[in-house]
Amino acid sequence: MGVIDKIKNSVVIYIVDYSIEWSELLENGIDCGELVEIKKFSTGEDFIEYITNTRLNKRKTHIVLLGYSFYDEKNQTLMNGIEILEAIKRFKPFFKVIMLANEDEQEYGGYVKKIGVEAIVNKDDNALLRINNYAAILRSRHAIEYRKKDLKRVLFLWITLLVLLSITYFFMNNTP
Repeated sequence: MGVIDKIKNSVVIYIVDYSIEWSELLENGIDCGELVEIKKFSTGEDFIEYITNTRLNKRKTHIVLLGYSFYDEKNQTLMNGIEILEAIKRFKPFFKVIMLANEDEQEYGGYVKKIGVEAIVNKDDNALLRINNYAAILRSRHAIEYRKKDLKRVLFLWITLLVLLSITYFFMNNTP
């Protein structure tokens, strides 16, 4: 596998969740192959600061596993999942977001889908299976999208080369 193929098949998964237990469970249970990089954030503010101050490769598949409720050490609410999602879509619209929801947070499903969430996964016993499935689907879609873009670029270069060669041939044969 070449360097470009490795970049295209690379996945960066960002776990943005207040619960340390869920973050650990997700980190240990994610199975997307050997080209996976996992980064964890316990607050949306830290995550938004990271993505706005870091140059990220668009050819990699960026998947955010985003919780909804966040609290500081004084148990005060911080930026919630919807606010984080809106910031992600503003700063890095190519990120794919999977929302993690507790039982009492499912009422926001329609709204977050409208904003651009790929999927909503309940925090239950089947969460890891669903997350791994969604991650595989998102990685495949991303790879196909960039293959199409690469094909269009190559096609454009070939057509340009043919036009230039035709023009050169025409002028070489028509000079006295």
